[in-house]
Amino acid sequence: MRPATLASLGMKSSPCPVTGARSPNVTRSFGAAVHISYNPSSAGYGCDTTAIVLRERVFFVLNGDHAGALCSAVEQHGVSGCVEYFVQNISQANGRSEHLMATGLAQDLFGLMPTTIEVLGQDAIARIASASCATPPIQ
Repeated sequence: MRPATLASLGMKSSPCPVTGARSPNVTRSFGAAVHISYNPSSAGYGCDTTAIVLRERVFFVLNGDHAGALCSAVEQHGVSGCVEYFVQNISQANGRSEHLMATGLAQDLFGLMPTTIEVLGQDAIARIASASCATPPIQ
């Protein structure tokens, strides 16, 4: 997505606190609990990615540019819009996404599930887990 289009979505780049350099990703906050982050770089994940970020510690990552659709989903339906969009696009989940740990389908090495329950709720976790079992993540 072009920078002007990302800016029109309310997405912004932030400087790194240590170096002051701009990060490659742009983000938009929807309160303290949910952020949408788009990273056009392929360095970390193998392609451009869009993440649903919960409380700045749980990352549900989709391959490709989903920034516009996710921002729209949150604007129209709140956090449940994010969940629905993620479930509908689970086949595009990046292999490094934390949704499997956060929903109890993989060892939760970082204690992500409590934050996920707090932000999304148990029903959303069950929906994501069910969709995840039906479709393995892309590497």
